[in-house]
Amino acid sequence: MKTSYYTGTVKDEINNKNIIIKEAIAVYDDYYTNRYTLTINLGNDGKDTLIAIMFNPSEKTIKKRISTKSAPIDLTENGKKKTFVDGTITNVIRIADKCKYSKIIILNLFSIITSDPKEILKNPQDYINNVNNEEISKNLKTNSDILIAWGHDSQQIITETKKKWLSYAKGKLKYFCWNETSNTPTHPSPFNYKKVAVFLENEKCLKLIKEKISI
Repeated sequence: MKTSYYTGTVKDEINNKNIIIKEAIAVYDDYYTNRYTLTINLGNDGKDTLIAIMFNPSEKTIKKRISTKSAPIDLTENGKKKTFVDGTITNVIRIADKCKYSKIIILNLFSIITSDPKEILKNPQDYINNVNNEEISKNLKTNSDILIAWGHDSQQIITETKKKWLSYAKGKLKYFCWNETSNTPTHPSPFNYKKVAVFLENEKCLKLIKEKISI
């Protein structure tokens, strides 16, 4: 497997602040076609870890993928961040910082890197990866809080995959916004930026999933 390192800042426009990333570590396969984990250590005074589970990694997150611990990629350049995280991960960082988490571990139901998840939906069984499954299983068995943020899909195999991983979870299942129409957690993509903005402006903490989760 290959590992890349990053540092720098991410802008939280809602609260007019820069969120410091002390170090981010991405773990890929040898060909950079799959990303298994993305661990982000924030420079705030939080103490807890937030595990975020989404659908799959975007190609936008690997434009600056090759780096070392001694020479990490700087996310900032002339006051602007370089491409390391897409809008979705940026929103997760904003949410985690707002809720005072100091560490984020980003996992995905499918580890294949693509900006077109519709390809996965055509034959999801083909994209199930044993290494990715082991990473999910290992992390969900910790006591860390878990942000369910993969959005909605009606395919049976996707639904069963979600149920499988939820059964592994020892930590508390949480969400930042709920889609009442589909009865599923909202995905923190840039398309849902208004919902993220409302969450940040209201200074809410992540909500605990109790009776809501039925997927």
